[in-house]
Amino acid sequence: MSRLAVLATFDTEGRLWPHVRHQIEAYAAAAEVIVVSAGGLAEADRAWAQARATVVERGNDGYDFGSYRAGLEAAGDLGRFDLVLLANDSFIGPVVPLEQIIEEMSARGVDFWGLTRNGEMGDHLQSYFVGFEPAAVASEAFVEFWRDFEPIDDRGEVIKRYEVGLTHRLAEAGLNYDAYFVPRAHERRRARARRSWMGVNITFDPDTDPHLLPNKLAEWALVRNIGNQPPNPCITMADSVLDAGRLPIVKIETLRDDPYALDAEALLWQCERAHPEVFAGVRDYLDGTREARGRRLTKVEPLTPERRLDGRSLAYGTHVSRGTCGVRPSSRFAPGSLDGDNTAPAQVAALVGTASAVLEVSCWTGEIGRRLSAQGCRVTGVEADAEAAAYARKELADVVVADPVTTPLTDLFAPGSFDVVVLAEILEYAADPAALLEEARALLAPGGQIVLSSPNASHGSRRLAALQGHWSTQALPVDRTPLQSFNRAGLLRLLADAGLTATSLRGTVADPLVSDVGVPEASLPYAVAEWVRDQPDAMIESIQVAARPLVPGERPLETPELVPAVDPAGPRLRDAHTQRAELIRAERRAGRRLPKRVAALEEQVRRLEAELARNPLRRAAGRLKRRIF
Repeated sequence: MSRLAVLATFDTEGRLWPHVRHQIEAYAAAAEVIVVSAGGLAEADRAWAQARATVVERGNDGYDFGSYRAGLEAAGDLGRFDLVLLANDSFIGPVVPLEQIIEEMSARGVDFWGLTRNGEMGDHLQSYFVGFEPAAVASEAFVEFWRDFEPIDDRGEVIKRYEVGLTHRLAEAGLNYDAYFVPRAHERRRARARRSWMGVNITFDPDTDPHLLPNKLAEWALVRNIGNQPPNPCITMADSVLDAGRLPIVKIETLRDDPYALDAEALLWQCERAHPEVFAGVRDYLDGTREARGRRLTKVEPLTPERRLDGRSLAYGTHVSRGTCGVRPSSRFAPGSLDGDNTAPAQVAALVGTASAVLEVSCWTGEIGRRLSAQGCRVTGVEADAEAAAYARKELADVVVADPVTTPLTDLFAPGSFDVVVLAEILEYAADPAALLEEARALLAPGGQIVLSSPNASHGSRRLAALQGHWSTQALPVDRTPLQSFNRAGLLRLLADAGLTATSLRGTVADPLVSDVGVPEASLPYAVAEWVRDQPDAMIESIQVAARPLVPGERPLETPELVPAVDPAGPRLRDAHTQRAELIRAERRAGRRLPKRVAALEEQVRRLEAELARNPLRRAAGRLKRRIF
């Protein structure tokens, strides 16, 4: 198989930094490589590259697309290649083998593809890494695109006309496309939250970007509503590289400028641990080029504790010491999940209702409490992190700084103080969850209830991940690991042990392949995926329970029916696994019907033969027909 890889690179000193050399070696192992340097290479770097690739040096104009066209022209007849790759040096990676990416995209059967797709300015493949199959390369649209190319010095216009334009022109010609990285639902929610955070905290530099100053109402509204715009997955979902390389690159812009305050230092450290060879020398490169190449467009102010703990951001939060778990998110729930009924906070709020006095245990920055306050509740919080508690006080009636896992709640509040005690995403971290429930029960006023929420240990994603050997109780990135997890039966047993009985059960719904647990779906047997989806509670991602104390001598009530937040048929995917299962089931049904059909036909033949035997005249007529015809 013959492949071509064109790498566009630029450096003010003409250097090939270690991450660029890694790319060249990765491409050279799988393809014929042409390195196009805008501005030229230093002598030693040129010699290194020429030992592995064809080197083309050109002027620094036209951005990457100018280099792409120069590389394609240097390659000559593109029809001799089974795949044409165009890539630049704006990223670190890929962190997975290039062959894996090529095989995956080949199996999808598309005409051209990229690593990521972006919805800004219309859906398109991002041009830092794109691949073209023979049908695309041979198309008139592809040929005309490069024939009509003219160098442009405006970066925004280059993106609009060439990056977005290339995808649109080929798609309009009837060619189909896809991206290697497919974001999951929680990643999309997180990306929207991060964009909203940037819209609030973005700063402008009048010396370098005067045209972007919010001096018009329309421009200001655009910045404030940036969270509603399609997110750029390369930057807003950069930490997905830690999920087994599902996003197989990290953009240099993310590590250098950190526009969404992800804590680039922590992200880089995690990547260096996970992929030491790929990220070798990256830290030196960033230090050596930060002043010369750092952008000021989306720089944000240094993170104060208050802004770092902003519950809407879900940016990485406080940095912990190396050798522990890395970094942690700024809230227990993705801020984007605070909207809509199919979310844990929404279901918790629905179960709490309009209770007068509510205690939220481990309230963090007050995400749920903010919602409950809007419903008319007076919410008190307990939070171990003093900085998070300070932020939560802006939203809640009162916040007590204490660790509810290690400090008895009865030492903090008087018995009978609350109508509802909320325990959301906290039981799984407690060494003795039953004891925590008993303490919460003691705080209830007559007629009060406990409302809890916990991830469902029986969700299909956990079953599938465990079957494939990919299950881990630790999500990335977190600052602590849950000590245990519960399914529906486990939660009900736990409540009974604490003298409580469930009065209402609810659950959020998510397909097993769309969840926080990474499931390598490509290797899943179709029957396993569909079987898991059909199992009880396999579509329930998290469980919310309202429970009341049992009176002395009372037995726990009959377990209430679990009410899903939405119809499970809606979030359930209809994918290749579903289609294959339906096809097999149809074939099996047809196979089971065949013997019955054959038996019916044989019986019909026997009846006809018997009829002929009883009617000699018909036999004579049959003989006469055979003689005539």
